[in-house]
Amino acid sequence: MSRSLPVFWSVQFGIEIKSIGVPSCADEVVITQGSVADRRFAAAYGRQGRVAAAVTFDQGMWLDFYRDLIDRAAPFPPRFRTWGGSEGANRVQPPTQQPVPAEIPASPEALTSPATVVLTGHDPCERRAVLVPDG
Repeated sequence: MSRSLPVFWSVQFGIEIKSIGVPSCADEVVITQGSVADRRFAAAYGRQGRVAAAVTFDQGMWLDFYRDLIDRAAPFPPRFRTWGGSEGANRVQPPTQQPVPAEIPASPEALTSPATVVLTGHDPCERRAVLVPDG
């Protein structure tokens, strides 16, 4: 059964950015598909050995695939055949590709306007939100 997951999308400088899950709860991140240099890639975020979120740059067609990984609490880092970047060939992730710390800033100073919804909890399995009233 699929749970409701937070989803975000934006277009910045002509690049479509999509996110599913809660990347800010992750402790590690790994590029799983594509090429950062080509600005077409997918990154999976992990928390305590499970896939917790994914972010794609011009690869939004993969969001449902990552939704399924998150929903199944798939092991992190995920291992599967991947799209190979600009050459377009299928390949298996190279064994040297290692997750790195997610290091998402916790400082609220980065916000330019007050939040209208605040995500609560630190467990990716907890999906609660609190409406922040104007005032």
